[in-house]
Amino acid sequence: MNFQSRDVYLEFGQDVIYETEGQQAVLPLEGGTACDACIRAELNAEPAENRVTLRMTVTNIGTQPVILRSMNYLRVKDWTQFRMGDGDFARYQVFRQGRHKNDLPSVFTLGTADECFRDAAGGMLETGDRKMGEVSAQVHSDSLTMFHYKGRNLLLGFLTGKDCFVECTIDPSGPEALVCGCVSLNIRLMPGGTFTGEKLLLRTGPDENRLMEEFAAEKRILAGAAPRKKTPSVFCTWYYYGLTVTEQDVMANLREIEKRKLPFDVYQVDEGWEITLGEWSPNHKFPRPMKEIADEIRGAGMTAGIWTSPFIAHATASVWKDHPEWMLKDRDGKPYEFPMNDTVYLVFDITNPAVDDYFTELYRKLTLDWGYTYHKLDFTRAAVIYEDADFYDKTVTLPQAYRRAVSAIRRGMGEESFFLMCGGLYDPIIGLVDGQRMGSDVLSMWVSDINRDGKALPFTVKQNLFRYYMNEWWSNDPDALMVRRQKEMSRNLRLTLGLLNEEEVKTATVNQYVGGGLVCSTEPLAEIDGDRLYQLKHVLPIVETKVRTLGLFSGNRFPQAVRVEVKDRPWRSYVLINWEDEKTLAARITVPEEEDYDGDYIVSEFYSGRYRAHVKAGETFKAGEILPHGCAVFKIEREDDTVPHIVGSNAHYSMGGEVKRLAAENGRLIFEIDHRFEPESVYQVLIPGNLSKGGEERVLEVRVEGIGSHRVEVSV
Repeated sequence: MNFQSRDVYLEFGQDVIYETEGQQAVLPLEGGTACDACIRAELNAEPAENRVTLRMTVTNIGTQPVILRSMNYLRVKDWTQFRMGDGDFARYQVFRQGRHKNDLPSVFTLGTADECFRDAAGGMLETGDRKMGEVSAQVHSDSLTMFHYKGRNLLLGFLTGKDCFVECTIDPSGPEALVCGCVSLNIRLMPGGTFTGEKLLLRTGPDENRLMEEFAAEKRILAGAAPRKKTPSVFCTWYYYGLTVTEQDVMANLREIEKRKLPFDVYQVDEGWEITLGEWSPNHKFPRPMKEIADEIRGAGMTAGIWTSPFIAHATASVWKDHPEWMLKDRDGKPYEFPMNDTVYLVFDITNPAVDDYFTELYRKLTLDWGYTYHKLDFTRAAVIYEDADFYDKTVTLPQAYRRAVSAIRRGMGEESFFLMCGGLYDPIIGLVDGQRMGSDVLSMWVSDINRDGKALPFTVKQNLFRYYMNEWWSNDPDALMVRRQKEMSRNLRLTLGLLNEEEVKTATVNQYVGGGLVCSTEPLAEIDGDRLYQLKHVLPIVETKVRTLGLFSGNRFPQAVRVEVKDRPWRSYVLINWEDEKTLAARITVPEEEDYDGDYIVSEFYSGRYRAHVKAGETFKAGEILPHGCAVFKIEREDDTVPHIVGSNAHYSMGGEVKRLAAENGRLIFEIDHRFEPESVYQVLIPGNLSKGGEERVLEVRVEGIGSHRVEVSV
């Protein structure tokens, strides 16, 4: 079979790998179909212009059960069968996505074994991991893979994902170039039984971002996902207090939030409140009932949030005494162990439907009885990483069991709760959860001796930016913002350190803006310096945005540019990040051309305060320099001489997205805002010449101080 468009030619075969009576067999498909004494397989192809979708179905036509292992939709023997342009495959660039949040989405070049390839072939540390893991000679990509060469793109994307693990294995120099399909199925297919794999899309086009975003939108529709809920801002206890958190800590920070009137929507009590995992009652550090804490959080005007990790439990948890049959074991009967935070836990066998009722009742208790309506679930990957276990139900795949278990949890907490998943599968639960973590746990430091290449923040930002398109399915969670100054550990916890310099703080903060979803923070609020705390002004309130990571195939190890569209506003933000350790970069941007508009623009930059009007598309605006590890935030707005324009601000990165009304009427500037912070915010407003009494452009300064609704009028 082959796929051919104006830009790409791809020749490939298909096969099914299965076992019967203990013997493994490979059944190649010819012309999209195949049949032997045990199984019949068929590949359904739906071609259209510059695209085709493929989906395979396997039926057991024999008299004995068959173990279905994998369904390979594409098997490309060598790179000569894959031509883009002049076919110099060693220079093909590949975008790779990962199955788990700690995988490192990356772009690498097929013929170059550099740091970009190492990123794509490896991952990041998870709490509980003991070593980074070896870098493979192959790259394994999950539901989205893209090849790029000289302006040509081929997207390989699985449009569905509820039933199967999916994977594209890319081998730059091995015996097979590319294998793509449904893998690790490991299910027993009974006589007469049929199994249908996921739908794979092959699509070409010149714009990689457009391909990626349209893929995400099509996938959301097929999954039946409802529109996103309002995205909350969250105060979380973990990234300072860790397991040492006490009720006193929770109450002290709650009082500080009330005192400073910080605009968090959710107060989330993270891990450390429970007796142990699986024993979901408060420990000695939380002497009062958790319901009373939730009541106090709601009394302070916030939603009560709580952390749980339902798919693992400590060996001492009573659930194992009552239901030892729920424990996931290997084929020798030994329980699987999952290490996390210097403790070892046992894992639930989620293929056993009896555990679903347990999950439902747990979250019904937390929600209806205790009053927590924001739920962060962690380490759910534990239930789906032991693929060779002796599962209770061998007729379901792990993604099917995972979706069923998450559905049971959703039933317990109800549709009104905000459901944040952290550390599990992405594809099977589109439409079930409201938020998803985009990367590994963060640290308040740029350099780290426990992470990849001795760095921390650059890699978690990379994970966040390379998963931007997932905002189509839920609110992306970039993890917590920590900007404190703290050179010595407290509580003997590495988490308490705050080692970011002034430029690195900018990049950590802007990461919350370019995430396009949740804003989350953790600080010891009574101790943090005011200038660092009020970095929150740059990202709160959350304004609805649509983000796009630019230059995916620029060859840079880390994404350097992001476009942010602010909903219902006639401008865009462009964020540039300097990842260099010593080199200073120019803070400059070339104004992009827009369809159906040939007028002038106003360009401004947040940190420098510089702006320029009457800028044409294609012209470059310069705003000084970006120091190492720092960033610049530009605003590009269509020039309109009938309205005033905000060209400077020390408040929100959007430079006006938080403003309710900005107008010039009867010789006066009218500025209205619901100000969310006590410290003063300053705005520079450009008044066009035809609105100014003197007939010349001028910039007026508007100052707003204190929390509440403000209306400022200034003569123009």
